[in-house]
Amino acid sequence: MQGKILNNRYKIIKEIGRGGMAIVYSARDTLLERRVALKMLRPEYKSDDEFIDKFRQEARAVARLSHPNVVSIYDIVVDEERIYLVMEIVEGKTLKDLIKERKKLSIAESLEIAGQIAAALSIAHGNQIVHCDIKPHNIILNDEHEVKVTDFGIARAVSNSTVRVTETVVGSAHYFSPEQAKGGEIKAYSDIYSLGVVLYEMTTGELPFHGESPISVALKHIQQQPVEPSKINNDIPDEVNDLIMKAIAKEPADRFQDAYEMRQQITYCLKNLKSGNKKADKKDDFNADETRVMKKSDFDFLTNSKKGSGNTAEEEQENKEEKKKVETRKSFFKQKNDDKTESDQDIQSSDSEKEAADISRQEKSKTDKKYKKLLLITTAVILFFLISAGGVVFFFNQYTSVPVVEVPEIEGKSLSEARKLASEVGLNLVENEERVFSEEIAAEHIVSQQPAAGERIKQSRPLNITVSKGPQLIEIPDFIGSSLREALIELDNLSLRSGDIQYIFRLSEEPGTVINQIPAAGAELEKGSEITLFVSRGERDISVRMPDLSGLNQAEAFDLLKENGLNIGQVSVESSERFADGQVISQSVRAGEYLPRGIAVDFVVSRGSNSASDEDYNLNRISVNVTGTESREVRIMVEDDNGEDQVYQAVHEPGDNIIRDIRSQGETEIKIYFDDQLIKSESFGG
Repeated sequence: MQGKILNNRYKIIKEIGRGGMAIVYSARDTLLERRVALKMLRPEYKSDDEFIDKFRQEARAVARLSHPNVVSIYDIVVDEERIYLVMEIVEGKTLKDLIKERKKLSIAESLEIAGQIAAALSIAHGNQIVHCDIKPHNIILNDEHEVKVTDFGIARAVSNSTVRVTETVVGSAHYFSPEQAKGGEIKAYSDIYSLGVVLYEMTTGELPFHGESPISVALKHIQQQPVEPSKINNDIPDEVNDLIMKAIAKEPADRFQDAYEMRQQITYCLKNLKSGNKKADKKDDFNADETRVMKKSDFDFLTNSKKGSGNTAEEEQENKEEKKKVETRKSFFKQKNDDKTESDQDIQSSDSEKEAADISRQEKSKTDKKYKKLLLITTAVILFFLISAGGVVFFFNQYTSVPVVEVPEIEGKSLSEARKLASEVGLNLVENEERVFSEEIAAEHIVSQQPAAGERIKQSRPLNITVSKGPQLIEIPDFIGSSLREALIELDNLSLRSGDIQYIFRLSEEPGTVINQIPAAGAELEKGSEITLFVSRGERDISVRMPDLSGLNQAEAFDLLKENGLNIGQVSVESSERFADGQVISQSVRAGEYLPRGIAVDFVVSRGSNSASDEDYNLNRISVNVTGTESREVRIMVEDDNGEDQVYQAVHEPGDNIIRDIRSQGETEIKIYFDDQLIKSESFGG
């Protein structure tokens, strides 16, 4: 393949890598005169139409990513012979090579690298792209120790098609998430797991699981818990150990919810590490001499002892009463006998019998009272049990007779509307203690409910809800004094976007330095909000005015940019009804604006029309003189058989002359605007 030119543009220099899915070549882009990398998929994928469509879709999505930690994709080529990506070439070594050289990395270095990987994943996940194959082999570190994540989207495309098990798959199996190993649905949390495994390997020099085959490794990801990294490397702080274990949790719900959240925790750990925080102390063993505050419940045995001694006192009291009764009875008979002796020793036997009968009647009366008392107690106990049983039956009937209703759908509803819907069916809402942030659900609206809508439950059962706090607000940092590149990276990391970048001459500031921002530092915005940055151009003589490239052929556009001290950026090709083949359609910087010398400018080149030949078009030349005393924005609109389009837009100074050849089809009307005010209208053809 060496020396071969592909697509009339890419000249292969040499092979620089080979894997299970693709072969990577170093090449030169002969059109833009720059080095690139060609990642050419192996021939077995060429016949799979489903895979090719999926690959093209994923690659186009990834090509839209722009981040310093993501390897850029310049072009996607799918022809009859080959399928390959044209990518940014990165000089450096893979993270796997670095780990092999050094066995394991320092904790701080590992966190720095993991933070950059998380930043790349955060951008990808925000664009609905899942990497699916995060591993040290796909992480490249350049000479400045900057991380570049490659192979975005390719693994996702392959996983949806039939492929062979190769050595690459075996290698990847060590970084699979449990859901990947099961063949389940793969989402952003799968990348979180893989990043956790990479961080585990960087800090310990070992992988969480080993096996003789991909299947055995995959089963361990599903079934076994890994050895905690701090038990392998005693230098790992508890908070870093906890971070890794959370990232590689078996259940996706137990992991970080997104790469942004994980990166925040990595940053937190890194700050603590750099500030000299030591590893958290382990839990102390029990010390018998230590003074402790203890609960009374810890001494239940003392309460039980008191209860036991109380029962003994009651028994002694009952014994005393029995003894008293016996003594009373004995004294009674003794008193009678004494009376009998003292009053009359000659009393007849009939009187004695009468006295004995009286005593017998008294004892019988006492016995009857005992039986009555026992009967009353027995009756009271029976009544108590009957009343209790009746109460149980009553309450059971009350519970079982509660109506069964269908749970309404309240997710996404406002809290007041949810209460109304619940009350209509007799249910009571119970709100969870903590409300949650939500990008999709507005504040004071229902995020989730339990039981789910449609279930049938008793009215006495609560309907538990989680309420939204709305989107999480992000505090804007102070970008003033930072370089534009640093500010843009920080905006990406915070899930914020840059609005229009305003370049201003400022002698006291280096070119490319942020000198102002809107909103100001400290303001709070939702994710995805725009920040306007004002950037210094430095002294006026180092800035240039952007020329108009539209309508020029590609070579003329290249020459004009170089003459003005500007660099050539990305060139893309599109079909156009307005511009002939090879002419510039549009440019990334508006004509007439000032920008620092050396800035790269992107532009779009026409490949001509797909529907008609050049003979069907009219070519009309118009000339416009810019009048007035101040600079003006000039726009030219064309309306013909192909519809209405804007073919020119630029800022001009008074006295400028604009000459343009307008390409149209059929009856044509050309309108010229100064600052959105119609100045002139001309008609042709028809």
